[in-house]
Amino acid sequence: MPKFKPKPKAPPGPERAEGRLRRDPPPLPPLSLHVATTSAHKLAELQAMAAHSGVELVGMAALRGADGAPLPEVVEDGETFLDNALLKALALVRATGQSALADDSGLSIEALGGAPGVHSARFAGAPRDDGRNLALVLQRMAGLPAAQRRAAFECVLVLAGPIAEGPLANRSDDGIPWRAVRGRVEGAITEAPSGSGGFGYDPIFVADGLAGTFAEVGAAAKAACSHRGRAFAALLPLLTALRDHAARTPATLFLRTIGVVALADALATTIGQGLRHAVKGVEHALGVRPQLGAHERAAVSALLHHALRRLAVLQRAVDLLRGASGPLTTLPDPRSLRTGDALALACLTVADVDAEGTPLPHRAPGEASALRGLLQRRPDWVPQLPAPMVALEKALRTATREVAGLPEAALRAAQVGVHPDFLAALDAAWGPTMASRLVEALALPGPPTIRCREANALGALRSDIEGIGVRTVPVPGLPQALMLLESARITALPQFAGGGFELQDAGSQQIAALVGAEPGMAVADWCAGAGGKMLALAAAMRGRGNLCAFDVHDKRLAEARRRLQRAGLQAFVDVRALPATAAGDDALGSFDRVLVDAPCSSTGALRRTPELRWHLDADWLGRMVSEQLAIALRASRRVRPGGRLIYATCSLMPAENEQVVERLQARLGWRLLRRQRLGLADPSALALGPWPPITGDGFFCAVLEREHGDG
Repeated sequence: MPKFKPKPKAPPGPERAEGRLRRDPPPLPPLSLHVATTSAHKLAELQAMAAHSGVELVGMAALRGADGAPLPEVVEDGETFLDNALLKALALVRATGQSALADDSGLSIEALGGAPGVHSARFAGAPRDDGRNLALVLQRMAGLPAAQRRAAFECVLVLAGPIAEGPLANRSDDGIPWRAVRGRVEGAITEAPSGSGGFGYDPIFVADGLAGTFAEVGAAAKAACSHRGRAFAALLPLLTALRDHAARTPATLFLRTIGVVALADALATTIGQGLRHAVKGVEHALGVRPQLGAHERAAVSALLHHALRRLAVLQRAVDLLRGASGPLTTLPDPRSLRTGDALALACLTVADVDAEGTPLPHRAPGEASALRGLLQRRPDWVPQLPAPMVALEKALRTATREVAGLPEAALRAAQVGVHPDFLAALDAAWGPTMASRLVEALALPGPPTIRCREANALGALRSDIEGIGVRTVPVPGLPQALMLLESARITALPQFAGGGFELQDAGSQQIAALVGAEPGMAVADWCAGAGGKMLALAAAMRGRGNLCAFDVHDKRLAEARRRLQRAGLQAFVDVRALPATAAGDDALGSFDRVLVDAPCSSTGALRRTPELRWHLDADWLGRMVSEQLAIALRASRRVRPGGRLIYATCSLMPAENEQVVERLQARLGWRLLRRQRLGLADPSALALGPWPPITGDGFFCAVLEREHGDG
């Protein structure tokens, strides 16, 4: 009888995450970038920042042209840091055919009218000499008091070449895609150089919050707050997201007949509620069909968003199936759709895309649509169609042709999927080019974003989220925030039930940070609603002080109360409805900070409420302005002398943002400390070519301070 031999011990299995096997995202492919700089100091700084990121930064020293000679130095004759960085990045891509990174940076001094600025490297003339540059700056600033020695370092990093490809990428004249990020640090110029580290102007620049010059504090401390460090901190999430996107295999749109029915159900619910609450509609349609898997659920959700963007064409196709005749002269109004149209609309939506979910041109019969593929697999479902397949396809072709023949303004609105009044308002505020770019961004999914209750718990939470197969990236400037590169049911994690994190857009988190709430303060969230910002304010105050959450409608506060209970903060925050009129406000007390997250058109959050794009007519866009001013003025009476009023919206429109703040200043006479557009609401950031999956919604925020003696 053979001797029994025990099986060799198996290697350790996958680590378990919260009771389930971990399935971390696959490793990202390595990325090598040529860096367009001849400065060994800059290259070394960037390489240190890229350590452990999986991104290799390679200098230009070993690069040669076709003739074997070193690459010629680019003439940096641009008017801005962006211009010069772009010149260098594009030149390197053209020379190598590979992706490249370029930096341009410099020092801007208020007392010198912004000089040396883009001329920082050769401020004292060519060739570059750091010592002569420093001496010239100090000579021109000799005798100036500390208040007049303010300055800022700025850095622009341009990423160009194949890795930058994708939605919202900028393009050079010869078609090279590129994106850019900025970093800026405020500080002051010293009266004499100090320190032996760093390079350039480091020995005479003290950043706000640092105890010494950049040349004194060491490389790590400098990198943590410098202009180049901040720019690279913004670049790393972009590189991670782009690498993740490039590594993904294009997926086939997985859809069965039950998925089409779920889509019709979601559309019927949305239409039945006055073309509102699409997200809730799809959540309900999927929730009552547990047999749908993750891929099919994602397909139904994506198709719903596609339908809402394409409603102009799809609605015309529905009208044609109903028997509409005569030429199309105006853009259809999707608000006239009926719930009985939902199945036809769902089938037309699936016939509007191919097997990968890409929109079809509808130029000829028999295109390989997702619906045709489905019917080939399930021919028994043909009798369930609201019209024969050939009729559905003909309706789409005719609708596409008729919409293409509309006047330019209506055609543009149909192409980008918004109400013509909204597009006209964006054109007026942003210009047609930027307006079209903005609407393109609003048509793409927004990133799931979380706020961890404690910054020191973020690492463990990130590990747990990646343990269910979802890659994450940090949000620069928000140490408690993470963005997910794909949707996932993270609310099933135990940390959520225990109040360890909340779902909250990056822009919303930035507004909460701009409030400046600190332990011991008295703070009011005047339009608290569901309480997202309230929870962020509570975390900042760490259970010390007085935090009140108000709203004019007590029912809106029900979700806030529920979230407070989950977070264990119900005893700290006073949640209550505002008095019916301002006459009763004295009983509320006064506050160091009052946040007014005013009701608005919600144009900055269209990615999360995609059906709203068809409601944004002139009436909708203008209906809130007077109310916004009245709410802010009422709230301002609760601000203590020396306190601050923070006015915020999730709107893109100047009439709801800058113009309201100007009227507030005129009425109150308070000092404006800050006025800022965030995420997609910021034209300057949108012009840099952001990557939509890690770009927050559009927000606006202004901070006004009441004088101490204003009693």
